Amino acid sequence: MPTQIGIGYSQQTDTQTASSEAVLTAKKGLRSEPAHLVIIFNSIHHDPNQIIHEAYNAFPDAKVIGCSSAGIILPNAVLTHGVGILAISSDEIRFGIGSVTDIASSELRISGIELARNILNDFGTHGRNVCLFFVDGKIADCSPMLIGMQEVLGNVFPIVGAGSCDDFHNKMSFQICDAQALSKSACGLILGGQVSVGISGRHGWRPLGKPRVITRAEGNIVHTIDEKKASSLYEEYFDMSFQELRSAQQGQMAILYPLGIYLEESKQFLLRNVVDISEDGSIVCQGDVPRGSEVHIMIGNKDSCKQAAFEAAVEAHKNLLGKKAQLVIIIESMARLKLLGRNIGSEITRVKHVFGSDTPIFGMFSNGEICPYEALERLNKPYLQNESIVILAIS
Repeated sequence: MPTQIGIGYSQQTDTQTASSEAVLTAKKGLRSEPAHLVIIFNSIHHDPNQIIHEAYNAFPDAKVIGCSSAGIILPNAVLTHGVGILAISSDEIRFGIGSVTDIASSELRISGIELARNILNDFGTHGRNVCLFFVDGKIADCSPMLIGMQEVLGNVFPIVGAGSCDDFHNKMSFQICDAQALSKSACGLILGGQVSVGISGRHGWRPLGKPRVITRAEGNIVHTIDEKKASSLYEEYFDMSFQELRSAQQGQMAILYPLGIYLEESKQFLLRNVVDISEDGSIVCQGDVPRGSEVHIMIGNKDSCKQAAFEAAVEAHKNLLGKKAQLVIIIESMARLKLLGRNIGSEITRVKHVFGSDTPIFGMFSNGEICPYEALERLNKPYLQNESIVILAIS
């Protein structure tokens, strides 16, 4: 049986009505074939338990995962309120899912190991191609979890991930695995079998000013840059007092001017959102920041975001080695949604231009993205990234 893709969505305010509409449309796309995998993305305005119930009624034999999102990406629309359902029926693609619950910040690596093992146990011994997972986006630094997953799956095994989120308030989010809506958890799946994948990630931000060096850092906290308190980097560049900087950090500055960590092996910058500036001038980032790294303040704009989306699509398409994509999954930072606003659809248009207007597209806006970045000679290990767009093309 060839692979069938069904995508459904609804913006109805009543959860049961929205779930029923989304499920029904997705089911029609399968042409009466049974679903083997269902992915749910929805805004926090809807009860995930009701959505799960509707999904299982329609697809009783499917494996079900998903999470909350700041928005749902569809072929012809972007929804900030609603329910999105992706259903896949295929005898060619193999799926395995798993989860880990009650994640503690002190045991993230162990949680990553457990998550990867749980997914593999469900997947079995088939050839595997990629892992896609969703983690509670309120975790300040999920880099140790990624390290744990790599210990099980391999350092250069393709892993794509997203931080679940809400409507920009960072107060609640949830993850979905099987018949449960979870919190402080992570869930994921492995795809394998007769399938090819193309993966790419881009952000479009560029460095400002001369390079600096992180001289003291612990995990996701940068204490000093060029032997001065870390906040001095922003104070000097923007000619702002420390108190003014802390106030500005809570607004657009955190989106428009993240830190960029230079990766020598890929000649690219990893972005790190500044989530807080401490009283001692330390900068708290969303993701680990290695000591000794070259660092810049970064800047982006609407045009550079659109170009980054196009470049990510081109590279993902190239990585399919001439095969036509049957599905494109997009994970995009909610910061880009805030920056682009009503122009966010133009990014999706550029992705469609690369893959073809008839290619099914489904995605979400995330709080942190994980993607392998291409090195000069080979596919490199996955990294936690911020403010980026990640393309996962499946053929």
